[in-house]
Amino acid sequence: MEVALWISLAYLLGSLTPGLWLARAYGVDIRKVGSGNIGSTNVYRVLGFWAGVLVQVVDIGKALVSVGLAKLRAVPEAGLYAVATAAVLGHIYPIWAGFRGGKGINTLLGGMLLIEPLSALAATGTFLIFLSLSWIVSVSSLAGVASFLLWHGVVGEGGPIGYLAGGLWLGLVLYTHRQNLARLLAGKEPRIGQKSS
Repeated sequence: MEVALWISLAYLLGSLTPGLWLARAYGVDIRKVGSGNIGSTNVYRVLGFWAGVLVQVVDIGKALVSVGLAKLRAVPEAGLYAVATAAVLGHIYPIWAGFRGGKGINTLLGGMLLIEPLSALAATGTFLIFLSLSWIVSVSSLAGVASFLLWHGVVGEGGPIGYLAGGLWLGLVLYTHRQNLARLLAGKEPRIGQKSS
């Protein structure tokens, strides 16, 4: 019963939409400019570097707080993965924003950092390597999430449930990046510093 409570709380925290709210403070509807996404990448493109950083920190923090509180209550491993997943689902389908949210990468990172910190850092390193080579955030994000399954096995953190969670997370981000994948195939996905097509 307590695990269900933490899962519900994680979803509600994940549903916080700093990108949408911050843009409104600037008089901008972030869902009508750039890529139309409420995440930090689009906020960075539309509102600038520091606005993007602020959104990124809050989006990461949503899952950090959710999983951190669950860990303090000694929620078992499977429950922690469920809490992290609930925060990500809240970010993708936020109840406070008509279930139209972001793509879940930053929130997923926040959850991974407290459950499997070494695997999460290795996946972040993979993201940065791909970003330095491609300068395309979506490609780098997908590579980082996919690499989590590899690092989960190499580093040896977590149990078998980690493979199930990692596969679920990869499926989620593939789905949320479906438009990015279409633009990649069409050669229209913007690189860092470019505007969305």
